Parts: sequence; structure tokens; C-alpha cells
Amino acid sequence: MLTGSWLLIETLGRAGTWSMIAAGTAPRAWKSIQRAVPSRLQPVIGAVYGSGAPIDQQLPQSRHAWSGRRLLAVPVLGRDTRVHAVKLWVGDGEPPAQVGAAPFTIDARTRRVDTLPAGLGPHFATEPISWLGAQSYETIERFDGALEFTATLARSSPDSRWLGVATVRSLAGPRSILLAARNGGTDATRTQWFGVAADVTESVAPQSKSFEAGTLDMLRERQPNLYLAIVDTAQVRLIRWVSEPVPGLRWSGADERTIPHPADRARILAAREEIRSGAQLATLTDIRLAAENGSWITADLEITPLPGGTPDAEVPEFALVQMEIRSSSPPATRIR
Repeated sequence: MLTGSWLLIETLGRAGTWSMIAAGTAPRAWKSIQRAVPSRLQPVIGAVYGSGAPIDQQLPQSRHAWSGRRLLAVPVLGRDTRVHAVKLWVGDGEPPAQVGAAPFTIDARTRRVDTLPAGLGPHFATEPISWLGAQSYETIERFDGALEFTATLARSSPDSRWLGVATVRSLAGPRSILLAARNGGTDATRTQWFGVAADVTESVAPQSKSFEAGTLDMLRERQPNLYLAIVDTAQVRLIRWVSEPVPGLRWSGADERTIPHPADRARILAAREEIRSGAQLATLTDIRLAAENGSWITADLEITPLPGGTPDAEVPEFALVQMEIRSSSPPATRIR
């Protein structure tokens, strides 16, 4: 066992599936706790999971490397007091600073994310946060695994898991955040995901924007009326804004499919089928989008398929939508 460093043990699924996902601030990909934690110390993890309370004890004398040392086990508690992870430390004297860790849950059906970010440390918000849909990307600087994670959530096959690192913005600048999530093992629970986020910045340097993102930023500077978004091709739902959102767009985060004018939806679905059938570009003109003030924002759209998502998927699962805003009509008939 690695002594002197905090181990982060995720407890997101059944007891037999628990694993170590970080040693100190170094990510570990689902390392079995049978290999990471001595068998005589493993019951401590179960005890903390069951009680939701920390354990601080002196270990007995033995011939093992942990003989006579101090053990600390600290739960990472979710909103409902469920234990999402256990921080485990064995060593002498006082432990180093704990690894910042925060619980989160995802409802894959409604795309609602709930988290308690305070556990990540002083650089993050202290109050509970809830996001809907694309709102969960508001603090993301770079997340190369975003589409793969989104596709995993969309499928929500029973007993699935996902792990990756995202660069997020904090009060102290970009931070590297390890994300681990698991869902339920039945049809009734498969869309409910439990996760834990850990600050691994000391071991994984935050990533700057990709070359592609930088190029899109330059494009936006030259064309200020151009806005960029990623949508899924299954239901044409907004996954995230690549640029800032279109100002004045009537968007609650719950269901973006109500934004287009009803008379334009058939054209949008036809363009989606073009992309899913192999087209590399689909264009739409004079698409009307619902505005907050009851009017319509008119835009021309260019849609291109995006790589990523499920490996070897038969059809593109995501598309980049470029929206060039043309005009905004005055409030008229009430939008229904």
C-alpha cells in the first residue's frame, strides 16, 4: 500500500466494483482496491460508506508496512448524504492536505447535474450548484472527452462507467479536474449517475484551448454575428455552446427543441437526416429562433458532423452548428 499519500476510493457503484481513482493528485484508472488497499484495511472503507462518518485510528502492530501507523478515512458526501468516495490516508504524524474532491449526480434523462463544489477547495464555489443541459459546460475551458462522455450518458447502458480529465475555470485560473461516474445496473436506475470530481492540477497540468477552439475564436472575432454550438443528432438537443450563447435567445436549459419556430422544425429534421446519412455539410436559411421578448431571431445555419462520441458509431452522433444571426423581428403573436 502507498503510505503517506491520500488515496481516493470511489464508492459510486456496488461494493464489489469500488476502485481507486487517484493516489495523491495522480489519476489512477479504476485501480482495484484489492490491489491498492491491504485486505485488513478494506473494511474501513465499507464502514465509512455505511456510516458517512470519518474514521481516525491507530493501526495495530504487525509485520506489515502500515504497522502502528495512523489511519484516516474521510467520506465525500453527496446532497442526500450518500458517500460518493472515501479519502484514505495511512502514515505518521499529521497528514498532508487532503485531495480536493466533490460529489455530483447526473440525471441522463433530464440532463440535470447537481454538485457540491466546495469540496474541491477554496478556488471553487461554496454553495450547491444545479445545471441543466448545456449549462454544465459554462465553466469548462477544455474537455476533450466531452462528446464521448455525452454519448455514454445518452446510452446509459446498465452498469456503465466513465473517467476523464477536464480543464475548468476557477477563481485561481484553470484547474485540472478528474471526473469519474457510474450509473445503476437496472433499467429503472440506469439513467441515474453518481460521480466524484477531484482536483488533480498538481499532477496534470491544465490544458489550454485546442487549436480548433482557437481557430473558432478567431473566426468569431471576424464575424461577430456568428455563434457556434454542438448538438446531438438523435434529438437535436443542444449539448454545449462553443461560443457564447446567442443573446436574447429564449432558452431555459430544459428543452431547446422548443426554440425553433414550429414551421421550421421539419427543415431542421431534414438537415439532421442529411448529416446522419453521410453529408459533410447541410445548410438552412431563415431559421426562426424564439427570443426572450416574444419575438423571433432569424439565422442562417451551417451544420457539419463532428467526430467523437461512441467509437465506430454507425452515424454521426454530434454536429457543429454555425448560426449567423440575420435579424430579430419585433414581438408579435404570442409564442406557443
